Amino acid sequence: MLLSAPAGFGKTALMAQLLASIEQGPGGAVAWIAADDDDDLARFVACLVAALEPHDLPWRISPQALATLGQQPRGLRRTADELLSALGGADLQQGTGHGLIVLDDAHRIADARIFELLDLLLEHLPAPWTVLLASRTDPPLSLARLRAQGELLELRQAELGFADDEVRAFAAGRGAGTELAQSLIERLQGWPAGIRLSLDAATLAGPRAPAALGQRHLFDYLASEVLADMPDGLRRFLLQTSVLAELEAGRCAALTGDPQAADKLDDIERRGLFVTVLDGPQLTLRLHDLFRDFLEDRLRQESPEALTGLLQRAADTEPDDARRIAYLQRAGDWAAAEAALNAVARGWLTDGLLTQTQRLLAQFPPAWRERSSPLMLLQGLAAWARWEFLAMAGHFQQALRLAEQQGLGDQAQRARAYVALSLCQVDQRDEAAALLAELRAQPLPREAEVTTLTASLWHAGDYGPVAPSAGYMARRNELLADCTDIGLWYQATPNPRDVTLPGVAPALTLFVERALRLAPEHPTAMSAIAWLLYGLIALWHGDAARAAERLERADEEARWLGSPRNVCTMLALARGMLHALRGDIDAMRAAAAHLLADPDQEPPSARREKLRRNMQFQALRLAMIADDGERAGTLVAALGAPDLLVSTRIAQRARELALPAIAAELAGRWPQVVDCWQAALQTPDALEWYGLLTEGRLRLAAALVRLGRQREAAPLVEAAVLRCASDGWIGSALLAGPRALALLAHGGLVLSAGAQAALANWLDSAERLRGHQPPRAEVAPGVPVLAPAAPAAGRGPLAVLSTREREVLERLAAGDSNKLIARALELSPHTVKRHVANVLDKLGARTRGQAAARWRDQQSVEKEASRTA
Repeated sequence: MLLSAPAGFGKTALMAQLLASIEQGPGGAVAWIAADDDDDLARFVACLVAALEPHDLPWRISPQALATLGQQPRGLRRTADELLSALGGADLQQGTGHGLIVLDDAHRIADARIFELLDLLLEHLPAPWTVLLASRTDPPLSLARLRAQGELLELRQAELGFADDEVRAFAAGRGAGTELAQSLIERLQGWPAGIRLSLDAATLAGPRAPAALGQRHLFDYLASEVLADMPDGLRRFLLQTSVLAELEAGRCAALTGDPQAADKLDDIERRGLFVTVLDGPQLTLRLHDLFRDFLEDRLRQESPEALTGLLQRAADTEPDDARRIAYLQRAGDWAAAEAALNAVARGWLTDGLLTQTQRLLAQFPPAWRERSSPLMLLQGLAAWARWEFLAMAGHFQQALRLAEQQGLGDQAQRARAYVALSLCQVDQRDEAAALLAELRAQPLPREAEVTTLTASLWHAGDYGPVAPSAGYMARRNELLADCTDIGLWYQATPNPRDVTLPGVAPALTLFVERALRLAPEHPTAMSAIAWLLYGLIALWHGDAARAAERLERADEEARWLGSPRNVCTMLALARGMLHALRGDIDAMRAAAAHLLADPDQEPPSARREKLRRNMQFQALRLAMIADDGERAGTLVAALGAPDLLVSTRIAQRARELALPAIAAELAGRWPQVVDCWQAALQTPDALEWYGLLTEGRLRLAAALVRLGRQREAAPLVEAAVLRCASDGWIGSALLAGPRALALLAHGGLVLSAGAQAALANWLDSAERLRGHQPPRAEVAPGVPVLAPAAPAAGRGPLAVLSTREREVLERLAAGDSNKLIARALELSPHTVKRHVANVLDKLGARTRGQAAARWRDQQSVEKEASRTA
């Protein structure tokens, strides 16, 4: 339904009446959104989700993550699909229930992607739901298509305006004579706002109003007459509170210093002064935007010096960070706005609120932005979030220049650390190394030192040497020990490749366990990656069952986040490694297919082809670990000849060094295998990447045994044992596979007692992995424990649920809302929503009602079984 007419034609009032009728009916659901000028796609989706919150929709991903999904590839389509799925699963009363989504003031929306999303929603909107949209102009939607399909009801100026008889009746009801009524008919042509204000202005006769005024100017003229007749206190109150989007007694009192604010709001409502009453526990009013604009214009004319102070006080009482910053920007208090944005922006970027950060950055005057080192640094962080590394480096370098020019010592150190980090990303190896060495040699503020150590880890992993990595990670842990800044923790989150770096085991484990304790209730990319790393740690211990549980938790977190690309790609590699070690070729191939498809999300470029080659090699390694010779051969052919000039990064060099050895092994050319691995092992730092050093030594040793050269093979096994012993992990040895390990264990090698025991343990672990019989590992104190599924006996279709999920389902079947379930089970609402999503997914249910029915059916079965037992 579209209400399209100029301001003052009663669109909002009509919508309020429609909403009231639906809310009073059985099984109705209403979600009202009032658009603001600063709404972008993410903020609009967040508002829509918040408006739908009371109706407990069966979300399959985090409602908070849904707001950021539009930034991903095919993000609009995925956002629409998730919204449609949730709306289609709403438990509206069969036959009588109706859902209504209201979008008021749609003309305010400047972000075209919002209308693209609305078009996608309208194309497949579930039958019980209707979208009601009010705008002063026709929105850029596919209105012609909707008309042709008979799915559009339009009410425009002619339908919304007063008919002549309605004007006469309305005027008579207000005690006006027929002459005034006729004047209003002729002059205002059914314009409800003008008619209403004309009648309110008791001293205004029809002929006295300037006839040539346009609607906006006439509204201002009439409103000024109404305002002039108000008591001084109420008039002053209205002018002062016009800076607020919504009027609530507490905020109005804080803004104006008027202890009678609640009484004045009651008076405003009684007078019907172009306000909408919002739902809530206390009276909250929203002024019609025409009236609010008029009041603010009048305030600016009468008391320009007061406006700045009012906007600053409005900011002081504003709970929403983005609106608070916008108030400060409107007040021209750029320093305070900068400080406020600087305090929250990194957290926003961690949560994926990139567009909101960029929008507020753009509101600063260009001259201010160009002179502000903190804002330049934020622009660099935003570019990092977009993976625009050249822009990132440029912003960080400018932030450093500004800080140095302005004598901002700590800020300069922060910027210098970020410059070093960006140099790693743009392959300026030597410049990065020199700057990092300089930074590590001096005392730094915590953020600067953490960033320096993170960049040092990147540099070591990309270019070597890798030996200092453990020290960097341990020192970073010390700095983060009492830090609760999620944004800084997220920036410091290790790369999965770090699992294989020498000596990092204790520091990496400590980081992950602390990160999981610190992670907020709602999933974040940091928590998903931390669970992924925790799974790899278990896998590197040889504990496949624990690894599978943790990787499943990482997968749940990623799905609840909307499956962000970076997390899902890392997860596919980790799960592929687990499946390969278990010998599950089908599952391994599925994970490899995800890796091989990932580069297609990039635009055509040299970077995409480099990424494709990397993913092909990753898939090749998985095939080799799983002994999938057929798939490995296909991938070797796709990769072709090695290219040692592809990059200066050791990870890429490791790939090219190992490729000839792998190809020779597939062909059974064992002398060539020996030659190729011996050549590759001349650069051990490169082969530390994802465990290739230990795996390469063991594959070389196995090839030597095949050639009867046991004496040459033994030192390689001894070196592999020492390398694994230094970490206490055996994962990199297991990558050689049970076939190579068995050949070494039974190949007549003369080894030390320790090496013999280690080799026997590796073979036993590799064979048990193939048999799915791993040992169990302890969980660190304070780390979230994965809830196991309850024993399946006698539970039928509910056997797939964990104990906690059964508890949630039981409350859900009793009719409890998410809030009641959270209170009863002492969980956060975020956690309840995720449990509900898991329950629906595992039971194959589309709605909460369907899941509740499964519970009741199972209870009936169990009662009958108990009765007949």
